[in-house]
Amino acid sequence: MGDVIEQCKECVALLGDYLDGSLPHERADALERHLSRCMPCITFVRTYKKTSVLAREALAAQMPQELVSSLQQFLSGAIPGFRCEGKKGECGGSAHKPDPKKS
Repeated sequence: MGDVIEQCKECVALLGDYLDGSLPHERADALERHLSRCMPCITFVRTYKKTSVLAREALAAQMPQELVSSLQQFLSGAIPGFRCEGKKGECGGSAHKPDPKKS
């Protein structure tokens, strides 16, 4: 059966690495087995994911447009594949994601 996670606090400690894909395969499998049978941990994971989404949305809503534009221009120059999705190639739109085709 491999690696076993018996305590929920261990799941909490592993969650960040699991969600970003850096948790070793065997530990990820053990975490998934635990999550398949532990409703409190399932609820925690859903809340954890939603919290990061809400925080990003709140931050985006609070950032002045001048800062958003400046940050987008910096990221487009510093991160290969990042592109601004504003008007006519300009930075300044609201949804900005790296271009998976250029990665």
